[in-house]
Amino acid sequence: MDIDETVEFLVDTGASRTTLLDKDAIYLDLDYDKLPKYKENLSGVGGSISTYVIEDASLIIGSAQMGIPVMVGKHPIEKMTNEELIRTLRIPSLLGRDVINRFRLIFDKEKEELTLE
Repeated sequence: MDIDETVEFLVDTGASRTTLLDKDAIYLDLDYDKLPKYKENLSGVGGSISTYVIEDASLIIGSAQMGIPVMVGKHPIEKMTNEELIRTLRIPSLLGRDVINRFRLIFDKEKEELTLE
């Protein structure tokens, strides 16, 4: 699978793994049937969701490029009401500690700026 697109992530120091969620999986046109199912489902504030993995993902942050497995979470959007779907598709993908820990994380409250060095 070769995808060359930009995805915005929410930096989540509480997330152990970097995870693409529904909105970005749809944007990237991922085919869940072609992704291996992860050994366990991801769980968070909203509950448990089906989880797949892109084993050979390559993330580029600034000038740093790293190969890591990226989780892909899938909510049961086909069973949702329109209101639930709208809320679910607002959930951002998460940049987890598996990536954050490779950098120095700096938050400048005065500038309202977060930097990974």
